[in-house]
Amino acid sequence: MTAYSLPLDTYRAARERIRPYIRHTPVLPQPPLSDEMPPQLRYKLENMQVVGSFKPRGVFNTLLQMTPAQRERGVVTASGGNHGLAVAYAAWRLGLHATVYLPASATTDRVARVKAWGAQVVQHGINWDDAHAAASVYAVANGLEYIHPFDAERTLAGQGTIGLELLEDVPDIDGVLIAIGGGGLIAGIADVIKQVKPEVRIIGVEPVGAASMMAAVDAGRVVELPGVRTIADTLAPRAVSERTRALTAQYVDELVLVDDRAMVDAMRWLWTHTNQLVEPSGAAVIAALRAGVVSVSECNAPVALICGGNASVGEVFTDYEARVV
Repeated sequence: MTAYSLPLDTYRAARERIRPYIRHTPVLPQPPLSDEMPPQLRYKLENMQVVGSFKPRGVFNTLLQMTPAQRERGVVTASGGNHGLAVAYAAWRLGLHATVYLPASATTDRVARVKAWGAQVVQHGINWDDAHAAASVYAVANGLEYIHPFDAERTLAGQGTIGLELLEDVPDIDGVLIAIGGGGLIAGIADVIKQVKPEVRIIGVEPVGAASMMAAVDAGRVVELPGVRTIADTLAPRAVSERTRALTAQYVDELVLVDDRAMVDAMRWLWTHTNQLVEPSGAAVIAALRAGVVSVSECNAPVALICGGNASVGEVFTDYEARVV
């Protein structure tokens, strides 16, 4: 597959289609009492979506275009967590049955969240790739629609609606940092922004232990990593798709890597200075800045996209519970 773009009208139509179901998330300025980050940096808070990540955008854009017969049969997906949660929520809103395959490594908290929206949960394999393989077979065998977390045009169009919001909310935007898992988020946003403002610098951030996009872009083709190792499990497919690789190669200016320790540090910084409790993937872009692997000093209006906030509440409150008197 060669590089390509979806028409801007496709993204605009997606935005109108999903508008009743998603939040136009806020953009925050730099915290006033912190001088550790670039003062001109702003924060796009996709962690404030209903289920804590950007994922409902692509899911709703997909489900709302299914036929009545497809909806009646229900849907299947596989997820490291956030996509499955979005599918469960969207299915609940639209009255569909959803089956969500999660890896055995999914946290108890994450499994409980998916089940809370009424989805059937099947745990299989040790990572997303294993769950994806099993879910795909199940979907075909039962005649159900499989909702892919990143390798689908409807998903890209939904995620790209963030780009439309950024262009409206930050008209002078000249840089944006975006975390990369399978690449649907960065591909959709980059496609939108570069069509309108090609001069905007777009930076992708991956975990050191799951650099599947960097490997694919460097090789000029999709590369399956022999394994992944990172605490950012929502950024850890062993391979991206040709669709997302092509768009990233065409539109993303720079790819950088961050390690797990830097992401934990960034999680603490965001909680301390912005009162935003995020998961490792949501902190990856801040980790890149704080670790010095990338700089936006030459940008006048850069934005850091905080993509997800589904940290385990039980773990966060452990210390408070220990101090109860």
